[in-house]
Amino acid sequence: MTDAREGIAPRDDHPMEILVGYDATRWICLPPSWPHHGHQGARSWVAATVRDVCTRSLDTTRANKRWLARTLERLADWQDENELKYLYLPSITSDFLLLRIQYGFCEGDRDEVLRRLVLTTDLDALEPPAVQDVATDALGPGLRGLVHAQVGGQLTAMVVTAFRSPPFDLRIACELGPPDNVPRLLPVVDDFIDGISVVRAE
Repeated sequence: MTDAREGIAPRDDHPMEILVGYDATRWICLPPSWPHHGHQGARSWVAATVRDVCTRSLDTTRANKRWLARTLERLADWQDENELKYLYLPSITSDFLLLRIQYGFCEGDRDEVLRRLVLTTDLDALEPPAVQDVATDALGPGLRGLVHAQVGGQLTAMVVTAFRSPPFDLRIACELGPPDNVPRLLPVVDDFIDGISVVRAE
């Protein structure tokens, strides 16, 4: 299990930060800034990440190695303030998921803010998602919605989960692909979310 510490917030008593514990053999942490995991820039990080993924993959070809390198090159410098990004890629031929953790300081009524975080999306949703209660041991109770939208002419499902864990409000979104993928991939997302916590900064 790998721990990534991000999003430090000052407090009167002690600063707090977001701790993401994840399985580095299944997930890739995209660089939120440079340096990242010992790499000063995208070139060495992309090369090392391609090697890592290919090492744990059975069906590696020149074509899919080039595809992965190009994909990582495009994503390496996609860095947004107050956002963490992770790729689910156990092997070079497995499902490819992009999970985004967006965070900001707590503000306003909890239920209203979390509902807005769940319902707000850049996708052209077919209809507003039904909002459900969820909870994790570390983040406590939250809200979740499953969004269905047309993306590139195909029906796509995206799960959006929101939590308030002071001093942060968190929005965690992941596109799952076709709706048929939801029963298989939603547990993967839930397992990842279980590893997120807000802790005192070290």
